[in-house]
Amino acid sequence: MSAIDVAPIDTRSSNRSAYESAYRLVAYLALLSVFGSLLYGFRYDPNASGWNYVVNLGLYLFFAVPHLLMTRAWFKAAVWGSPAGKPSERRFYILSTIVTWGAILILQRPLPGFALDMPEPIRFLGYLGFLLSLLLFFEGFTFAALDSMIGASGSAITLSHGPETPLFTEGQYGAVRHPMYRAALLAGACALVIHPNAAEFFWATLIGVTFIAFIPVEEAQLLAARGDDYRQYMARTPYRLIRGVW
Repeated sequence: MSAIDVAPIDTRSSNRSAYESAYRLVAYLALLSVFGSLLYGFRYDPNASGWNYVVNLGLYLFFAVPHLLMTRAWFKAAVWGSPAGKPSERRFYILSTIVTWGAILILQRPLPGFALDMPEPIRFLGYLGFLLSLLLFFEGFTFAALDSMIGASGSAITLSHGPETPLFTEGQYGAVRHPMYRAALLAGACALVIHPNAAEFFWATLIGVTFIAFIPVEEAQLLAARGDDYRQYMARTPYRLIRGVW
């Protein structure tokens, strides 16, 4: 009887494919983790210690400060060798989100303070508004674009501060310069309608203030990287978040 040749199974390729699929799933969930936390609600206890606000603020800084640092072009250039970043940089950013935001969800202390009795129809409108904020935040995104955000294997960098990627100026970006941040603020406001208590107000305010405070920093990076192109866009689109206001 003659021997039958059997092609060897490339276990390394199979393992790599499984890893990439698992990473995509976890990273997609990480992209939604802050939104999901707002929708689910943060820990509230009217009898909790006021010192818990200090503890939770420290937890938030543990999350926010490294993330803001990692968005800076000089940091990306120094650590990753490119001011635009690389897929490996995006993966590290996502993994950092999982660790630091996960620490918040696990270690957060319940917060005391006010709690309102919101009518159910109003809370339902809050849910609808929250879902709308997600549509606005991810408007125009495909899974290929999401893969770029998370640095999935085989993806290219399509979002950056520099001229190596297109500058968004159409759609919502033709009305205000930072529509994604506006959508995030809407999500926080709607979450407060769903969970009208001091804990939700504390966390939604921290997240919202971070987005607002980051805008001038991000625009300084865009001006430094894109120069006149971004200045012309600012002239055409003078408002950052809300038309007629700011």
